[in-house]
Amino acid sequence: MQKICALITLLLLPTLAQAFTGKFSGQGMARYSSGRNYQCSEIFLHLKITEQELRLHEGGYICGFLQAGFDQFKMDIRAGQLWHQDQLLGTITEDQITYQIYDPSDNSTYYFSLIKKPQSLHYFEEWHDGEKIALKVEGELIKRD
Repeated sequence: MQKICALITLLLLPTLAQAFTGKFSGQGMARYSSGRNYQCSEIFLHLKITEQELRLHEGGYICGFLQAGFDQFKMDIRAGQLWHQDQLLGTITEDQITYQIYDPSDNSTYYFSLIKKPQSLHYFEEWHDGEKIALKVEGELIKRD
């Protein structure tokens, strides 16, 4: 079974690299738990995917007064799963990247997904502050390079 999973993963890697590697940008919407919505004038990502890793070089968004930037981040790819150090964070397929990160220091969880569409990537992130959703950011990104 492990050999079959490894073979499927190896066959998908060229597709993964093509679909999700590059610089992407677009627009979207940020929604706060308070009910306030802000137009995102820019959402951007720079990703590189190889056989062994997914690497976020940079990313962020500008949504009204909210401006956020992401630090460089690397996850290892093991049989379609995304790992950071020894922690399983999510999955990667030819159509979707999903992961979540829990921060015990403030009991928050960050959810992230990219879904491949015919001409774009659907960007989604959600921040949970303990039990409630504090912020959602969604948008459509187009490959720019």
